Amino acid sequence: MKKMKRIMAGLLSLLLVFSLAACSGGGDKADFEMDVQQVYEELTALPDMPAMIELPEDKALDFLGLDMSQCVQAVAAICAVNIQADEIWLVEAKDSSAAAEIEELARSRVQQRMEEFKGYSPEQYQVLESAAILREGNYVVLLVSQDTEALKAAFDKAVGID
Repeated sequence: MKKMKRIMAGLLSLLLVFSLAACSGGGDKADFEMDVQQVYEELTALPDMPAMIELPEDKALDFLGLDMSQCVQAVAAICAVNIQADEIWLVEAKDSSAAAEIEELARSRVQQRMEEFKGYSPEQYQVLESAAILREGNYVVLLVSQDTEALKAAFDKAVGID
């Protein structure tokens, strides 16, 4: 009986530790905010980033299928060198439904680009395989880079995620 009580006490202690750890993560997700233009400028200022072309609303719809009327704020940019897969989307959607659609659109975009580069450029295909699609509340982020991990680390730093 004593052994059972010790096991239960240990399990409850472990449960308490995990619940406290879950509560201590970098801030309340509902409070997450970012100025997408400012973050975009920080990311494109990185030393190894290629020249990017910000797409105006009509081109974002034509090239990416991204409907800016579903966005509060958005920056969508593609690499100025057409033979590179680099791409950045920083989007605040109007609501969670729009965010879900934009997240799915980003996934479809990566798959589409992978098909384009599959036989054409194996190096760029690998770049697309390491693409990062992030979602935090109504924010959706797509990061495609020659060094996605470094770009994601810079993004995390820019928005204050530890």
